[in-house]
Amino acid sequence: MKRILIAFTLISFVMLGYSQSNLVSLSGGWAFANVDDSEYFTEDPNIKANGWRINGTYDFNNDGGPWAYGISIGYISVSASYSGTTDTADYKVSSLPFYFAPKYIFGSDKVRGFVKLAIGGQSANLERKGQRSTITGNDFGFYGGGGAGLMFFVNDMVFLNAEYEIAYMTNSFYRNGMMQSVMLGIGLRL
Repeated sequence: MKRILIAFTLISFVMLGYSQSNLVSLSGGWAFANVDDSEYFTEDPNIKANGWRINGTYDFNNDGGPWAYGISIGYISVSASYSGTTDTADYKVSSLPFYFAPKYIFGSDKVRGFVKLAIGGQSANLERKGQRSTITGNDFGFYGGGGAGLMFFVNDMVFLNAEYEIAYMTNSFYRNGMMQSVMLGIGLRL
């Protein structure tokens, strides 16, 4: 009886593996944010920071249907410089977001659009170098937001993607907690 149960379990997992269409993608692009607490060090309370971002996503897409459930991890690095009458400062904020990303996919076999949510956490590091001092710090917080994009299928297995994401990050290093990013990437349907 054990052998039959083990064989049935293995066959069930193999059939489940063939019935799903998993997606793996690697994207990179530009990121934008406002640096927090800049009014304490400078005369400008809204220093605009920009930089780059890389992101990897694994989506579980059962039966190739419209819903995909994924996990993402990435790296965001933004920086800004300020020159005022009393001080100059260079800001650099690096974040490591990781989140659950449910996605609704629609469209044809060649071009598919998607909308997604992002719910998870992030760890951030800040470095501020000024004429008077250097300040560093680490913080951890919530990461949540959404996005939209397109997937262009080159063939049955390979696709190119373009997406926009906006997220709210709760840590003390961003002025309003909003991070925006525009990314381009490549992916595989497994």
